[in-house]
Amino acid sequence: MHDYGDDKSWDKRRRSKYSGAVTLADKIETPAFVMDENTLQSDLALLRNVADQASCKLLYSPKACSLSTVLRSVARKVDGFACSSPFELRLVDQLCGGSHSLHLVSPLIKRETLAAFGERLNYLTVNSLSQWERLRGAVSSETKVGLRVNPQRSFVRDPRYDPCQQNSKLGLSISRLADRFETAPASLRGITGLHFHNNCDSTDFTSFLETARHIRDVIPKVLRQIEWINLGGGYLFNLVADFAEFYAAVAIFRETFGLEVFIEPGAAAVQRCGTIEATVHDIFDGDDIQIAILDTTVNHMSEVFEFQFEPDVLDHVDDGPYSYILAGCTCLAGDTFGQYSFDRALTIGAKITFLNMGAYTMSKAHRFNGVSLPTIYTRRLDGSVDEIRTDSFDDFARHAGVTDIAAA
Repeated sequence: MHDYGDDKSWDKRRRSKYSGAVTLADKIETPAFVMDENTLQSDLALLRNVADQASCKLLYSPKACSLSTVLRSVARKVDGFACSSPFELRLVDQLCGGSHSLHLVSPLIKRETLAAFGERLNYLTVNSLSQWERLRGAVSSETKVGLRVNPQRSFVRDPRYDPCQQNSKLGLSISRLADRFETAPASLRGITGLHFHNNCDSTDFTSFLETARHIRDVIPKVLRQIEWINLGGGYLFNLVADFAEFYAAVAIFRETFGLEVFIEPGAAAVQRCGTIEATVHDIFDGDDIQIAILDTTVNHMSEVFEFQFEPDVLDHVDDGPYSYILAGCTCLAGDTFGQYSFDRALTIGAKITFLNMGAYTMSKAHRFNGVSLPTIYTRRLDGSVDEIRTDSFDDFARHAGVTDIAAA
């Protein structure tokens, strides 16, 4: 959805047609978020195959999309879940049972979270050694503890998404870890693993292998003392043609140091499976192009506004004869999606499908202007469509603190 990585592949495909999309105009109410099970299962199968080929453990990061239908489907293919908050942990634990490993990594970890999950929390990654000192006595003896490390190798152009930016809040720098191992080894007592994450939406594993080699060269003594390593996410596996560098990177830790290796993709699992469906409600003349008002908004796809990219739209045609600015329905002047062209003129009631919206869409959507969240649907493997949840005024009112909601 965005282009922060170390290549420009996203720019080349950002409005490509998506063969997996199916028109749902007669089956759903808009605005809607539709999760396609066929696409989800296809991308999960790819991830499972790559992880198996590399002999590493596959985790899913629910921050990308934590809808119940997604989590239940994901659970059939992954070894565990890499959560970032108590709510994510609790949701995954309730929906997916006790057969998957639970991992928690966050800059903020509270003692009450550790007490609530106890030995059910299989892996805990602390963000700093000072945090570890404070939590040391609160962690279950059954929980394996890791340390997040900043490898000090940046590959993300947008500093807002660069885990290795100057003075990063995410993890202990690898140079400081190397120094601590030599000068204060007692501070690492109880640490059995390491966690790295230093990319975003990349389609090239060159940086992944470069990072692995850098870690190997800087902290070989540390690697010989631990049991496991989590190599994070940030790579769109379904857009990669050659996995040789990925396999080589994993092999460094598995074969050279004998470590258990985890990966934790998020967007790679769910990005392609989601669409936002909208309806055209007004068309009028702008200064030099027609403007089409939709019943969705950038609030439903907040990264469109945050990072000012133009999302993929089904049936967009470069230099097509009918061009429009597609705009959202709120009072925000910047609530627009961009300029799109089509082979046919849009009409009132026409349907617009935004593609590749499975990741960081519903997990970031909000109700600015009092606009309801999209209704959530699932397109099943047999093509049938189920309504999962409809946002309501009652939901909006409760969020505003209203406890006595009047009937409509």
